[in-house]
Amino acid sequence: MRLAVLRASVILAAAVQLAATCPAFAEVITATVRNAQTNEPVQGAVVRLVDSDKTRVSDKYGVAHFEAVEAGLHRLYVTHVAFETSDTVSVAPADSPARVEILIVPRAWVINEVVVTGTRSPHMLKDVPVETDVIGNRDFHRTGARTADEALAWSVGAAVRKDLSGQGVALRGLDEDRVLILVDGERAVGRVRGSIDLSQFSLLNVDRIEIVKGSGATLYGSEAIGGVVNIITRNPDEQPTSARFYLDYGSHETSNSAADFNHRFGKAALAAGARFYRTSGFDLDSSTPHTNGQEAIDRLNLNLKAVAPFTPKWRLTWSARYMTEERSWLESEVFPPDLLFVYDDGETNRRYESSGQLEYRSGERYRMGLRLYGTYYDHGWDKSARETGLLVDESKTDDEFYEASYSSNYVIGQGHQMTYGLDWNFQNLRSSELADDSKADRAGDGYFQYEYAPHPSITFLPGVRYERHSAFGGHVNPSLNVMVAPVEQFKLRGYVGGGFRAPSIKEQYFVFDHTAAGYVVYGGSVPLPPGLNVDPDRFHPIQEENSINSSISAETSYGTIGMHRITFFYNHLEDLIDFTLIGITPTYWRGIYVYQNIGAAITKGVEWESRIRLSSAFDLSFSYDYLYSRDLDTGEPLLNRPEHTVKLVFSGADDRSGLGGSLWGDYVSRKLWVSLSNTGQQESDAVYAPDRLTLNASVFKRLPYRLEAFV
Repeated sequence: MRLAVLRASVILAAAVQLAATCPAFAEVITATVRNAQTNEPVQGAVVRLVDSDKTRVSDKYGVAHFEAVEAGLHRLYVTHVAFETSDTVSVAPADSPARVEILIVPRAWVINEVVVTGTRSPHMLKDVPVETDVIGNRDFHRTGARTADEALAWSVGAAVRKDLSGQGVALRGLDEDRVLILVDGERAVGRVRGSIDLSQFSLLNVDRIEIVKGSGATLYGSEAIGGVVNIITRNPDEQPTSARFYLDYGSHETSNSAADFNHRFGKAALAAGARFYRTSGFDLDSSTPHTNGQEAIDRLNLNLKAVAPFTPKWRLTWSARYMTEERSWLESEVFPPDLLFVYDDGETNRRYESSGQLEYRSGERYRMGLRLYGTYYDHGWDKSARETGLLVDESKTDDEFYEASYSSNYVIGQGHQMTYGLDWNFQNLRSSELADDSKADRAGDGYFQYEYAPHPSITFLPGVRYERHSAFGGHVNPSLNVMVAPVEQFKLRGYVGGGFRAPSIKEQYFVFDHTAAGYVVYGGSVPLPPGLNVDPDRFHPIQEENSINSSISAETSYGTIGMHRITFFYNHLEDLIDFTLIGITPTYWRGIYVYQNIGAAITKGVEWESRIRLSSAFDLSFSYDYLYSRDLDTGEPLLNRPEHTVKLVFSGADDRSGLGGSLWGDYVSRKLWVSLSNTGQQESDAVYAPDRLTLNASVFKRLPYRLEAFV
């Protein structure tokens, strides 16, 4: 009996001790995950208990169950490939089962972007009838892009090419001078040898870049024969009050420093920013006396943007931008028979831009805008002999552009929307290299576009524009876009339209007498001096270029997880403007050139693009571009256009640890190449640049106090 009592006492003591040392358990914690925007349940979300590191996946009702959980306070958070990681929430179950509801916010995804460039009216990217590409802040961050050219380098169908004018962009094989560059819908000026230098445009205050390939002439007129690139800055009233600072330093004394500030004054808001870039440049081949690589650059960008809503319907936006830049490099020339001369080249560029827009919105059915815009570009270049320091050659060009515009969007009813507008602009070019710098160009235009959706699955978008220039008369540009969407996840888009490009003032009245290099270039409207001994039948009055552009694309997307698109395109161009050789003299031993309409060409090909969210932490972008280009007069490939281009970007970031990185690169097949000579002409037999493979990698770590370190 005593033994039994003793045994029972031991068991009871052990039970008491076990109860004292073992935690109590609640039976169940039930978490329900919902979309913060729609309040719909989210299936496939990963719910994690922070302390125990247990995970469950939500079912079709958004519910995840945790059983046999320790009693006490517990913390949970949620991840999902298509949503932002949730905040950590706490639950302390007083009884079982404990219940908690967690809201998660959908991630911004490319197909959910709102775009405006292709139609001049807001559309979600997945619903816009005009095929549009978007490069957003997420893409800037993944590739470390700091300027517009660096961002565009990773867009399918876009080729960023360096020449004497800087970093220009060609679209689907159409040259830089046939691509219109806009900033917030406003035309950028300052073309040097036909190209706008995109490295001059900082991404400091940029929200996204929209790209419309194929002619944009119906809405934007001349220069848009090959497409439109619209650099869109952030609206300060959509940003919180904040201040940001940035600094990096790299090889060749390369540094980037930037600061921006955003502040809200009630409903009004102001944004300001500055960026300074410097590099000493580098030379890829020290055996030559000239710079083969990157010239030395000092560049400052300043920007200011203010928004003031007067009433719920009226809103005023004012912006100003300034860029100043200095470049320097070495140049060399070999004169017959064997004389070598080395020169110091210097270039200065300054761009001033300002605009004011008054906008009226009546709900979602009607909006109207009045805009005044002006820009001024100051370009200077000089060339001095290295040994003596004597000035050998110089030029100075001032480019002005002013525009007044009216635009309107009117939603008539279900499936009907009109877009229409009027523009008047004045462009003047003053230069030491013009035969007549009094020939300013005045142009006016009107455009009309009608979006009609007779059924939710099909949209028609016809449009027409009439534009008249003081220099050469009027031009009509029609276009038609069609989109068919039998289901939400699949879309077909088709386009056909006409394009044109008016000859610039420089192409008409240019006189670049570069005796030091042995050549001279005349504009197409300049009377040639007597005694040149050239055949008059070899040149004629210059006129505008014309094109027929077409494309068809198929796109499939699945939620916010991925998107795939394949596009077939064909561009036919007539009366292309370029300078052509008309004679050689002892003084101009490299040639006498005149801007002329020299012939016809085609570019056609296939583009494939895929964007995939592999998980909540990892993204993958892949594109392949096949381009076939031919000069229809000679049958030869067009210069500087590779047949095959592959681009890949793989990136990831862990929200909890703050660690992330990117791997990106491209492959470009061989291409018919032209040297960086001032004439741009082949001076020997055809030379092909070899295949090129470029790989880049970066790793970053987010630190306390919103700092970030990266390599």
